[in-house]
Amino acid sequence: MLTKMGFKPRTRQIMIDRASNIQIDLEKEEPKVAELPAQFENSSNMKLRLIPRGKFRMGSPNTEGERGDDEGPVRDVEISKPFYIGVYEVTQEQYQAVMGKNPSRFDAQGGGGPNHPVDGVSYDDAVEFCQRLSVKEGKLYRLPTEAEWECACRANTTSVFNNGNSLGDKDAHVDVSMPFGNGKKGTAPEKTAPVGQFPANDWGLHDMHGNLWEWCNDWYGEKTYGDKNATDPLGPTEGGSRVLRGGSFQNAASEARSARRYKFEPNTRSTVFGFRVEMNPASDGKK
Repeated sequence: MLTKMGFKPRTRQIMIDRASNIQIDLEKEEPKVAELPAQFENSSNMKLRLIPRGKFRMGSPNTEGERGDDEGPVRDVEISKPFYIGVYEVTQEQYQAVMGKNPSRFDAQGGGGPNHPVDGVSYDDAVEFCQRLSVKEGKLYRLPTEAEWECACRANTTSVFNNGNSLGDKDAHVDVSMPFGNGKKGTAPEKTAPVGQFPANDWGLHDMHGNLWEWCNDWYGEKTYGDKNATDPLGPTEGGSRVLRGGSFQNAASEARSARRYKFEPNTRSTVFGFRVEMNPASDGKK
């Protein structure tokens, strides 16, 4: 279970990534949890929720149905700094406003619309979006690490999904013709759903299960979970594929489990790939 902790003053300068020219200056002291709003909306009309620092159990046990070998062993992971993460996946409207284009298959002509998540984006596209958004907003925006994503998804749960051990019709936007556990069977969807149409987890985040696979910042490593307990794990320092999490509308419910890991080359675009952003509350962005 995630446990709240205090904060320590610190001063340092970091980069969004090694290839970026955007520098982020961190303030001398991180704000305390009590000083940070639980939710805020930036000037780009993106709502974000606060995830407190603390510990959680990451991965899936050997007894979990449909699990992959790369999901374990289960370990204790500490997230040492609070962060904000998008309440929703980045929408087509938001992506268009920042990037000046909309690559989505499921746009208004494709049966979707501006409030549907942007699809057809690669990891590289998502990183560029975060870089541009950081300059626009004056805060450090990036993709969540794999550990941060699972922490936010679980929201203090250790069950298969953040709503329990079953997933089916009305629970998430997945292929409910193949539900999980005691989930109700339904009709397989043919496209994305508008963000926020399905119940949020206990931390107020929507679509952590289903709708679109979400890019994470980490390189994929099959043996990443071979490590023992960790603090702010970042994954391998290099690799050929980046991590995706959460499953999509085309996938069986089992693919949307909290611990499920997926991977693809960072320049790959797909109609089932999207992302959500993370923001550092103690940052001041400048070019």
